[in-house]
Amino acid sequence: MAELDLRQDTSNIYSNVEDNEALPLFVRFTSDDVKFHNKDAVVQFEEIVAKLRGIHQCCFIHRRQKGRTKTYEELAVKFDDLPICMTAQQARDGFTLRVPHFTEKNMVLPEEGEYIIRKCDVKFVDLYEDSFKLISGAGTYWLGHVDELSQFITDCFSLPIPPIEIQIEEDKAMWQAYLDGLNAILENKRDLIRVQSVSKQKGGLLRLDFDMESYAQNLKNAIYEELNGKCDQKVQINIEDGECLISFDGYQPISDETIDNIKTIGRDYCYTAEATPINTVSGSISIVSNKDELNEIFAFIDKELLDFDEDINKDENGEFHLNNDKSIEILNAIIDKYRGIATVVNTTKIIMPLLPAEESINIDILKGNLPEQAQIKPYGKHFVVSSKKPLDIDLDIFRNMRFSSCMVNISPSQIDTNIQIEGATIKGSAYSWIINDRNELKNAGRLFNEVRKRYEGYVNSTFFYAFAPQIDKSILQELKLKYYSNPSIVVDVPRSCVIFYPKSKENYDSIKDLFFESLASSINATAPEYAPTAKIDFLCENEEYRRSVFEKVNIALSDKRGKFIKNKLSRDVKQLIFEFTFEDIDERDEIEKILQEAISAIHGVKIVYDDGNSKGITNWSLVEDPSLLQDLDRKLQSDFLNETVNYINGKEYDKLSDVDEEELNSSHYSKATIVRRRKKAYLKSNSYILGTCTRRCRDYTIIDVDDEMMETMRSNEFQISAGDYIQFPAMGETMELMRQSVAMNRILKPANKYNQNPINLNLPNFIFDPKYASETVVNIEEAKEDIRAHKIGTLNEKQLEAVTKSVLAKDLALIQGPPGTGKTTVIAEIIWQEIRRNPECRILLTSQTNLAVDNALERLQGQAGIRPVRIGKPEKLEPEGRRFSLPIIRSWTEGKETYSVREDLVLDTADNATKIWIDRIANKVSNNPKYADAVCAWKKELLEKDKHSRTEFSQLYRNNVNLIAATCSICGSPDFYYSYVDMFGEYNRNNMFFDVVIMDEASKATPLEMAVPLVLGKKIIVIGDHKQLPPMMDENTIDSALEKIGRKDLAEKLQKAESQFKRLFEAAAKVRKTVVATLDTQYRMHEQIMNTIKQFYQEELAATGGLKCGIIETMDIPDLKNKGSRWHGISINPIIRPNTHAVWIDVKSPETALNPGFRNDGELKAIDLVLRALEQADGYKEFQNSQTKPEDKEIGIITFYSAQSREIKKKYKGRAYRIDVVDRFQGMERNIVIVSTVRSNAKNNIGFAKEIERINVAFSRARRLLIVVGNKRQFESNNNYAASIANMETVSVEQLRDAVR
Repeated sequence: MAELDLRQDTSNIYSNVEDNEALPLFVRFTSDDVKFHNKDAVVQFEEIVAKLRGIHQCCFIHRRQKGRTKTYEELAVKFDDLPICMTAQQARDGFTLRVPHFTEKNMVLPEEGEYIIRKCDVKFVDLYEDSFKLISGAGTYWLGHVDELSQFITDCFSLPIPPIEIQIEEDKAMWQAYLDGLNAILENKRDLIRVQSVSKQKGGLLRLDFDMESYAQNLKNAIYEELNGKCDQKVQINIEDGECLISFDGYQPISDETIDNIKTIGRDYCYTAEATPINTVSGSISIVSNKDELNEIFAFIDKELLDFDEDINKDENGEFHLNNDKSIEILNAIIDKYRGIATVVNTTKIIMPLLPAEESINIDILKGNLPEQAQIKPYGKHFVVSSKKPLDIDLDIFRNMRFSSCMVNISPSQIDTNIQIEGATIKGSAYSWIINDRNELKNAGRLFNEVRKRYEGYVNSTFFYAFAPQIDKSILQELKLKYYSNPSIVVDVPRSCVIFYPKSKENYDSIKDLFFESLASSINATAPEYAPTAKIDFLCENEEYRRSVFEKVNIALSDKRGKFIKNKLSRDVKQLIFEFTFEDIDERDEIEKILQEAISAIHGVKIVYDDGNSKGITNWSLVEDPSLLQDLDRKLQSDFLNETVNYINGKEYDKLSDVDEEELNSSHYSKATIVRRRKKAYLKSNSYILGTCTRRCRDYTIIDVDDEMMETMRSNEFQISAGDYIQFPAMGETMELMRQSVAMNRILKPANKYNQNPINLNLPNFIFDPKYASETVVNIEEAKEDIRAHKIGTLNEKQLEAVTKSVLAKDLALIQGPPGTGKTTVIAEIIWQEIRRNPECRILLTSQTNLAVDNALERLQGQAGIRPVRIGKPEKLEPEGRRFSLPIIRSWTEGKETYSVREDLVLDTADNATKIWIDRIANKVSNNPKYADAVCAWKKELLEKDKHSRTEFSQLYRNNVNLIAATCSICGSPDFYYSYVDMFGEYNRNNMFFDVVIMDEASKATPLEMAVPLVLGKKIIVIGDHKQLPPMMDENTIDSALEKIGRKDLAEKLQKAESQFKRLFEAAAKVRKTVVATLDTQYRMHEQIMNTIKQFYQEELAATGGLKCGIIETMDIPDLKNKGSRWHGISINPIIRPNTHAVWIDVKSPETALNPGFRNDGELKAIDLVLRALEQADGYKEFQNSQTKPEDKEIGIITFYSAQSREIKKKYKGRAYRIDVVDRFQGMERNIVIVSTVRSNAKNNIGFAKEIERINVAFSRARRLLIVVGNKRQFESNNNYAASIANMETVSVEQLRDAVR
């Protein structure tokens, strides 16, 4: 304590107060307390002590503070009206306090009886100061009344802890839990990139080129980490040629949450994913013969033939040569035992030669036309022509004769049998060749030379040509034509024969007689005896049969044909090779069941799965996205500028992957887990700050090296080299998380050189306890009249009240907007009134979703004095918001008619804020002829909008912007910051502010999402509805991160946490009524539909009679074009009539429990019936044709469970329906909505469907017609549903089925 003058100041101990007028309040402290405070504080410890020392009217409040390991009792002390609050614990002596902590806070008193006020003489003393010395210096009175001091401190610590203080601490703990979990995520998401080369730059900068394989490895690691512990199957991840393929050894179901997380990871690395993983089963249906079975059948036939005493020959080809037709009957009877496996096939084939009649061949004519030295003689049924020279058999004289063969004899004068000639045989004194192929006859003359080469002297040659008499081809062709369509009679023209295929002896006689009747006299024929033959044909060997089998399979699969990505017959028609995709196990089993049933009755057919895997495999592909790469190049320059970069020794880090067998055997962890744990621990303690990033590209970075690190590099104590690693904050979504972390710190932690205060210094107080929000002191009724006189829209009384309270509020306003009550109208009016009162006002309009932001902007279209800018990617904005987008305005200013996002997405720029502004000015220019000379040229310039005009007006527009609209996630981003600088000229991020921040849909926002915009506002207007669904952020990620850092208790609390809006609104309704308002009149839905949810707002709106319908006078007007009408004109008895607007379809079919979630097949069928009923209903087509917007034509289908939603999406893919779970439908509305409740069981358990927020959102999405499908008896057991069902008509599913044609 020597360094503080305070310790030497005896006036701090000894008091001039001699009586009990002021109670001495001793506060002990140590040098550690001083250091702890001064480390982060703007106002130093000694300055605060100097302010607080002496006489003060003090207020004491009992609090409980949670530390890391235990909970501490403490007092919060307020000193007069000073904006300083002190908390301290009771010291051991019982009458002094210790461990003081100070915050700049104008503390508001709780309810009476929850605090004590006492004048005190405040003294700050050393922790170890003697207690007697302290009392002695307090005055003579207190020497005898130490017990009074102790009792006072005891009484203070006995005060009840105010409920609001408990809530504040709970809220702070919840926010801190988010922050702790967020920081844990950020720590895990830092990218580790291997350095490939190092080079020095000017100014002492370092350029580090990256090893891009490590970049890909980071993507792999991130995906592996996400899948770790969530998969049963082994996973492989391969990245090649811009594709990241995730492959599992088997079928691996992946949760929607994990799919979304991997998509996010992919986007961080510029990869986009296929919609969902693809599950496939592949294999073949094979028809195969069994040799053993074949032999068994033949053995059985032989045995049975013996029993029949039937002697039938069987040749080597397995063909039976039968005795007569009786033999076929016997064979059929025997083989009947093997029906479906084999069959008897009649193979009887009788060939009858066709010869020319003898009188048709005139040998004398032939002799007269033969070449010289050639002779002809009959030889049996042939004619032989001999010649000393080769003949041309194509001569005209041989036209009616068919060449059979040629014998060539070449005789030397004396033959030597030792001389062999290829192809020849020696017959007597000649070499002889036989030629049967007429095409080889051209080489016959060469044979003479072969002999001549080997012998001297005379060589004799003779050529013998055998010809068969041939019937004139034209006659045979006529015969063939005559019997061409008769399969039993086949005329073979080339071979001059006819082939009979009789089915029996009787049939043979019949077809034979038929043929002879038509035979010309020029043809001779002798019919062979009937000799039947047959063979046993295995059906699997019959191609026609095989084709029929596979055809049956394909017919059975007709409804699932779209699921097959491969369905191909093999060339030999013995296999049907298939591959099909499936969504889930049920669909896979259904397809496999169809396959099995299709072949179950067919012998010899079996399904063979690839690798024996009938369960399937799962693959998922992520592909590098060029548009994301372009965005990345831009983002890297801004997101990583001045970010800290860490250094990791590459050699040491890589060694961590080496795990010896001994360590592996002694550990209960796998090798991968050991390595992962090692690396995580190493990075935590061996990651050193290298410097800050001045430039970041995908493949290199430039670092401004930290001074201390530079010094070690100059002294050669440290060098960064190839193979080392550097560590950045991870890309993409993680930068948003970092912005959230910074904003949360600004709220939860004191300001210091690393942490800035929020713009409204009171925010850390009133965001947890609305009584710290400034009270409105202006006369609200007078202000309402002023706003009523200057409003831009139509407001009901509650809307006017909400606008007035918001405009008058100094710190905070809270508006509850039940479904359809005109929150957007109120937001637009607030913006206008704020700007009307302060034309220099800067307003930030924000929400979780683009839709909510753009809807509000639509209401401000064309309003003079309001100049919005919409920040965000133009392609993600609604047209109402896109016209205010800076990229759209800039493109139009530059003369571009379109704004190109990518090749397949081009946006029109003509509809933009600057052009609208110019047109509005041009329309207001006077048309009075007397001003024509003055304004004509200017108006012409306005209408033509040349580049100069565009540029000037665009700059003027940007310089006069007073409203920025952006989603919570965009606020604080580089794009947001640079847009802010462009418009307002502030270059310091810490000076960025807005006079008013309006946050819509706040009940859905987590503290993380709320924090970023809230810290920017002087005044916060928060709009939401805590009777609708709470935050839907990826809580599990935060939970998991908290569990990893040992805070499972906080993780569990987050799962049960209410929205901050709800806690704020309910507290403010008690302590700051001037800042809260609830809208009470809805304009969205028909009164019948409204009555199904009105019970949820009875408490808040009791004074005004509950939720009211603002379209009561127009809702039943039978005019589909009337904006106030909710008439639909649809009729299908007894389900829907034109005056029916809410109906419950009673379906009692049981639910199916899945892991996770539930599905209800009966409700799926009922939804299909409802859709068919609507399409068949009278008036439905007229209703659809009357709607101009695509979303107004869509039917909304909502369900409480993802599994049910997936089934509906799968069935109606590509149809004009909007299908989703209720959580994702909040903020949307449709004319017709169908709700599937899913749950139906014997225990009447409706699960989380019982939550009123879920019921409220589901039932309030419909404007004209609400149809709920579910088990009425089960849901009526819940009081909230009972109230809703009481306001609906009920129809049974049987009535629905009967109504559908």
